[in-house]
Amino acid sequence: MAHPRGELDASPRDTILDAAARAFMERGFKATSIDDIARRLGATKGMVYHYFDSKAELFFEIHQRGMDALVQAIDPELKRDAPAAERLHAMARRHVATLIETQHFQRAVAEGVQMHLRVSTTEAQRRELTRLQNRRRRYEQVFLQVLCAGIEEGDLHANEPKLAIKPVLGALNSVINWYHPRYDTGPGALDALVEEVTTVALRGVTAR
Repeated sequence: MAHPRGELDASPRDTILDAAARAFMERGFKATSIDDIARRLGATKGMVYHYFDSKAELFFEIHQRGMDALVQAIDPELKRDAPAAERLHAMARRHVATLIETQHFQRAVAEGVQMHLRVSTTEAQRRELTRLQNRRRRYEQVFLQVLCAGIEEGDLHANEPKLAIKPVLGALNSVINWYHPRYDTGPGALDALVEEVTTVALRGVTAR
């Protein structure tokens, strides 16, 4: 996978995606034009169009890259031979850390999805949006499955797991809206922040 952080991958396509994600995060999907993205790159919009046919195509690939990063981050913990409660906590930590690392991608996705749901799109765009939304639901189901396993093992608790997982993920996902690099104040600060967010988000399903 190409890394969402532009400095980690110098290919033109990934550089454009990184710039577009940052522009969408700062200006909003609707307000951002291909010209805005090109100016951010110090290039012409023809260069952008050489790799992407439209702003919608940029958005959909940003969404795909953001999801790729999350899936790859949690997969080792999901497959680890450990109690479900331990795996859920580790998955949540990796989820939060990846949200922070790819914040501009994740914010662009959150804003862009709402935009696409509110405005008319082409049939092809609607199919792509549905495909990506289904992928997000499958990702949520992975967390739900581990939560249910933890309930069976007696270490996690929820009367309605299908409902409980939604506020858990909502609390974890909130980091994309408020995180700022100023919170990374020194060695260990970012790890401590990730741990605090994770602990608070999971408290409702770990407290007896």
